[in-house]
Order: sequence, then structure tokens, then C-alpha cells
Amino acid sequence: MIRLLKTLLYGLLLISPADVLARLNARKSANEASLYSDTDNVIMLDIESLRPALNLKNSKLVQFLNSFCGDCHRFAPVFKTLSRDLYKWRRILRIYAVDCAQERNAQLCREFNIRQTPSLRFFGPDMRKNDDVLGAVIPGQDPKFISSTLAELVSQNEYGPGQPNFRPLKAKDNEIFQDEDGENPIQFLALVLQPENSKIGRDTLLELLPFKVLSVRIIENSQIFQEFGLIPDDQKLAIVDRNGTAQYLTPLSDSSEAYASTIGDFLRNLNIQPDPPLPIAAAPNFTEFLDHQNQAILTKVLTPPLQVYRADLEQAIDKLLHIELRKWVLLEGNSLNALKNIIKIFRYLNPLNKDGKLLLTDLDNSLSSQQSIKGADFGDLVDSLEKGRRVFKARRYVGCIGSRPLLRSFTCSMWTLFHHLTVEAAKPPNYFEEGSILKTFHGFAKYFFGCTDCSEHFQQMAIRRNLTSVKTHDEEILWLWAAHNEVNARIAGDSTEDPKFPKIQFPSAENCPTCRSNDSEWRTDEVLKYLKQLYDIKNVSFYGLPTPQGYD
Repeated sequence: MIRLLKTLLYGLLLISPADVLARLNARKSANEASLYSDTDNVIMLDIESLRPALNLKNSKLVQFLNSFCGDCHRFAPVFKTLSRDLYKWRRILRIYAVDCAQERNAQLCREFNIRQTPSLRFFGPDMRKNDDVLGAVIPGQDPKFISSTLAELVSQNEYGPGQPNFRPLKAKDNEIFQDEDGENPIQFLALVLQPENSKIGRDTLLELLPFKVLSVRIIENSQIFQEFGLIPDDQKLAIVDRNGTAQYLTPLSDSSEAYASTIGDFLRNLNIQPDPPLPIAAAPNFTEFLDHQNQAILTKVLTPPLQVYRADLEQAIDKLLHIELRKWVLLEGNSLNALKNIIKIFRYLNPLNKDGKLLLTDLDNSLSSQQSIKGADFGDLVDSLEKGRRVFKARRYVGCIGSRPLLRSFTCSMWTLFHHLTVEAAKPPNYFEEGSILKTFHGFAKYFFGCTDCSEHFQQMAIRRNLTSVKTHDEEILWLWAAHNEVNARIAGDSTEDPKFPKIQFPSAENCPTCRSNDSEWRTDEVLKYLKQLYDIKNVSFYGLPTPQGYD
């Protein structure tokens, strides 16, 4: 797989930077929502634009994310602040993001073996010399750690003539001010004495990147100062102009911040200004997202009584088959069993049309004898079996619509789907043993859910709430209901909460007046009755889909 990826990556080296940037600017439709934008100093890429971008002659930081992932949403403000701060490094570092929740990116995220999100990967300027074509993983979400790790990684690379140079200067180099085409913008050379085990020169260079007329060079021996006509003493910082005139500068302290401030003040006194910082981004405008159709759907969904919509059930299965279940490089052992369980349950309990039921039957039969299967081959199998069949007709979420982009959607539809499945499994002819739906949901969360934080929380909850102790179908329905309410309590008021759909203890008193006693304790017998009525396939709404008569 790595050899194939190298071939794909290196084959794009003939594409010019101008062609790449033109493609990046046309990377997505105007209405496609994303967690980041150019105003955050983050360019959203996809399967068509990432590989060419990786071949540009600078370092790259790529965040792989799932736009439905709560942890990705919570990390977004941190990453935006970090990326805007690193805008001053843009001469050597470009920052990108890839949304693995987009169907077109499923193959890409599989090739880069993205199993957890958010995931940060670093790529150097020359992919041909990079032994790890999948990128260097930067763990965690601490912006200080990420920044310091990036500083170390970018400084290990070379960026070509006339570009920032992190290698220590061993002797006087007159070519710093020279260029064959006569267009070298370098007007000043800063010399920073960097003691052993110190990063002061590196960090000073990074801080001063916005001054394009300045070249900062690290020296490890104070005798280098003498080659520029300075008398060696205890000085550690000097500046030289194109005419060879050199002088020491005296910072207030021995820190990269003080060094950068001193050099910056020197240049500003000569009326030399750095490149301006990134402009402040305007507040997001959700008017375009709430177009006529979305506004009509939102109005319908917010009007009592609460309903479950077939479009959401269909969207959940659609996203699973075409995105989430394809992301593994290889499925075998427990992960393959989890896949087979998901498809088996979908075969017998799915809410799809006739073509959909035939698709899942054929898919279940095809997987039954498999001992292992590549994610790519599973995707090809789904596509081949789906060919000629009109299965998925839902184009929008309905009950799971968000009032703002990227809220609710897939995670809401997954909860809705599995609540529905627990109710359907409890009805004759009882295709599955008690607890089978929960075990299948657990397998999905453990092996396929693209939100790492959500997956870990569910697995911990399954242990704490003793998922395997469920003995009846009714207990299974109530277990998932109680677990969902625990999740709602945990993330209520979170940045991922939709203001139009607050995380409450479900069902509300308005939706089910009999579900609580006078002292507000749950009456589980009434809750069970309400859930069975709400999620029963006979009561699921076709709103947003073709009419029942034309659905099949």
C-alpha cells in the first residue's frame, strides 16, 4: 500500500505550483460546509487536491478530521488560533485539513490509515526523500506541544536557494546576498549564536519569517562574527547589510522573543515592515445554509409531535456503507466480525426499499465466507452490488437536520437508527438474540466510528453499564435509551450542541407526559411504551422522501 501511495504521490511532481494553487482555490462547492476556511490559515483539501499540495516545496501540516466528530469540533477553535499564529511561518509551512466524513475522501483517509480523528500529520518539502509517505504523526491537542514539535520538524528540512536556511553557517557566505537572476530580496543577514542544546537561533528565525528582506542564520562559533569584521566578545547577535556593514545588537535578554524583537525594531527603524498578519475573520453567516428547503425542514421538525424520519435512517446506512465501513486498510478477526454483524442486522431489519433490501441480502451473502477483506475491496463490493439499483433516495437529513452547518447530522442519525433497530428487533419473528443490537452498536463504535472521543466514551460506558448483562429485548431498548441520556447529560452545553435542539433528558415532559412520576422519576414502563411507538417502522415519517407508494 505504501509503495502504491509513493507512486501516486511522486507521479504528481510534474504539476506546477500555479496549477496546484488554482485547483486548491476551486476545491469545493460554495455550499459545502467545513470546520475551517482560508481565513483561518487552513485550506480544506480533498482526494483531488491533497496529493498535489503535498508536492509543493514547503512543509505541510495536515489535519485529518471528521466533521461530525464532537472532538474535532472542540479542537477546531484551538487549531484555528494555532494556525493563525503560524501564519507567520507561511513561507515554509502550509496548513491543510481533510474531512474524512466526505464520501469522496473515504479512499484518501484509508490510504493514509486514518483511524482516529482529529489526526495531525507533518510532511516535509520533498516527498521523494521522505521515508514515511504517510506523514509524521503529531500526537495530542496541546497547541504548545504541536507548535514546538512543528518547529523541530520544519527546521530539519531544506527549502532551496533564497529560502530560510536552518543549517548552521560555518563560514562567511557572500552568496546570501546574491542570486543568479538578480532578484534576491535579501537585504540584511542576522547572525544568531546558538549554544549547544539551545534552540534560540531556530526560534528567532521562525519568529522573523515575515521579514522577507532578512535572512537569519545560526552560528555555533563566535569566531564567525570576526569573518564579518566584528571583534569576537560576549555578544551573541549581529546584523549585516548588503554592503557588508556589520554591527552587534543588544537584546534585553537571551531569548528568541527578545532577539526577534530587537532585530524587528532595527528593521522598522529603517522603515522596513514585516508582512502583515492574517486579517481577522468575519463572523460566520448561516443564512446561506438555511436555504428554502432547509428552513422548511427545520420548521417541520420543530413542530410537535416529535417524529422519526425514514430519511435519517437511510442517511445513516448510506454513510456507513459508502464512508465509515470503507476506511480500514484491512478487515480481519474482530473488526471483520463487527462488519459482518452490522451487515447481518441491516439485512433483516433495514428500513430501505426493495432494492436496498436486495443489496444488503447480497452483501451479507458475499461477506459470509470471507476470512479477511480490504476496505477498498469492501467498497468495490458495495458499489458493484448497488449498480443498477436505486437504493438511497434521501439527499438531506430531516429529523437530524441542524440549525447550523455540521451540527447533529450523522451522529444523530446513528443514534436514531440503532434506537429504531432495538425496537424492530423486539418484534416477531425475533431474528436476533437479546442484546445483539447493542453488541453490534458496540462493534461499530469500537472499530468504525470516526470520532475517537465518542468511541472511547461509548466503550467505557458499555463496561460501566454492563452492556452484556441485557437479557431481554425490552431491556435492550431501555439500555440504549439510558445510555443516550447519559451522553446527552455529558455534552449538554457543549460547543457541539445545536441551540435549536438542546441536549435534554429524553423524552421531554411535553412529548411524553406519562414518562415521569410526580417526583420526576422515570416510569420505565411508560418510557418503553413511548419508545416502541416512536421508533416503530409503521410510524416512521416519509417526509423528505418520495411518497410510500413511490418509495420502492
